[in-house]
Amino acid sequence: MKEWARDYADNYLDQYSFLYIMGPFNQLPGSLVQELLQLLSESHRVSRTYLHLLLVPHLSALSLSGCSSIVSNAVAQLVGARCQSLTSLCLRDCKRVQPGVLVDLVELLPGLRSLDLSGSQCNTQVLSAVGSSCPALRELHVSNCRAVTSRGLLHLAFDPTRGCSTHSQLRRLAASNIDSRGGVDSVGPAAFLLLALPHLEHLDHSGLVEACTLISRLHFQTIDCFAAKEGFPSLSELVHSRAGEGVDGEASPVCLNLRQMSEVEAELLGTLTPVCGEVVEVSVLCGEELGSDWGLSLWKTLTHLTVQSTGVHSRPLRDLLLALEVLGPSLRLLTIQDFSLDDSLDPILSLCPNLRVLHCHLQPPATALHEDHEADDSTWAMELRLLHFRDLFLGFPPCSPGLTAQTCAGLQGTLASLLSGAPQVERVSLHGLPFSLDRVLCKALEGPGAPLCRLQHLSLAHSSVSMGTVLGLMDQGNQLSRLDLSGCQDIYRRDFDRLESLARERGYDLQITWS
Repeated sequence: MKEWARDYADNYLDQYSFLYIMGPFNQLPGSLVQELLQLLSESHRVSRTYLHLLLVPHLSALSLSGCSSIVSNAVAQLVGARCQSLTSLCLRDCKRVQPGVLVDLVELLPGLRSLDLSGSQCNTQVLSAVGSSCPALRELHVSNCRAVTSRGLLHLAFDPTRGCSTHSQLRRLAASNIDSRGGVDSVGPAAFLLLALPHLEHLDHSGLVEACTLISRLHFQTIDCFAAKEGFPSLSELVHSRAGEGVDGEASPVCLNLRQMSEVEAELLGTLTPVCGEVVEVSVLCGEELGSDWGLSLWKTLTHLTVQSTGVHSRPLRDLLLALEVLGPSLRLLTIQDFSLDDSLDPILSLCPNLRVLHCHLQPPATALHEDHEADDSTWAMELRLLHFRDLFLGFPPCSPGLTAQTCAGLQGTLASLLSGAPQVERVSLHGLPFSLDRVLCKALEGPGAPLCRLQHLSLAHSSVSMGTVLGLMDQGNQLSRLDLSGCQDIYRRDFDRLESLARERGYDLQITWS
């Protein structure tokens, strides 16, 4: 490859402009060419010469984000001329390509299904070209584009010059950190997109939650015709065209196709669930004033749930139990942030038998006092069987106070039971736990079958664990490839050196981190 590149650079690169280049890469499958380009990008070896040689006509997917600094107008024009079979194109952070060139490029790629222009010079003209020229597009990223505005996004759904819909098939639109000039109303444009793009499942936009609330109430008032002067229909017209008319000429309720929502205030759940009934992934912000049933159980389609306690005082874990009695069996991922630990982690796991991922960033109870406690075997008697469980994170903030003896004992027993009863677990992260993990891990390894046999990543950062327990885990016959012992005060430099030496002697492909 170096010989081809050197010959092309010396004799042709700046002297000629070739529409096509016949060479060895024309014989490779497009997926291999893209993989080669990715490897060159990761090793910072991509040059203009390599790009000229690797932009072959049969590419179906192309990502130039790894070499964005050398992607110029000329390179983008070359992509449009040579790679018109592309269905996926990533120009993330390719800031040198001017808007006019981006317009010409997307007009030459009608088969695109995925387009990433994040951090580029994308503007309203480019969005208009995308809306009119890429009917097959399913996924678009324009986050961090300084020239993109919320109103500019309307061109993806409606062509004001022709006065008709673009009939876009867009499913995912990422448009965060736009409207760089500030002072822009983002709710109206977000509502327009939700109503005018009937297939939209994911919208990453600052006005999403407020727009859904607005649509649920169907009272648009002064915001109704916010873009009429530019030739766009009103929100009321979109509602009628989407949902039709109900009794007495009133608009029928709209059912959006959204599958994901972020940072929803808990008190809005009752309002949003009727209009966003298909949501499968949501993050919810919980204040202090709400009761324990905050309407979360109404979202029976959820499989991915993130809940965060946002009040001055952390809510206890038991406040989740009522909602999880309904949602628990369907959940695959559960993330809990800033709730205070009580005795409810075991009931939460029992209510979620099909859980695959559990991430808990917890706060100690307000009354927590550190006590050295060695739990007797009666506290380890519980049994948890999560047959599909893959990923556990459990952590406390640095320098947080200790836990009561009872809370420590309960958490130790739950962890041991979970790790021994989850035969598919691959990732375990236990950070800053205020008790020794020796007995927990040893007890887990004594479980039935072959506990932790599929373990690949283990992080015990800022926790207490002995060298003997770590050696036992390495000897377990698992698939461990990463071991993080950062901040473990009972592991010393000599222990780290010994672990690395053993890994080399036994031929383990194991990366160990310690500090």
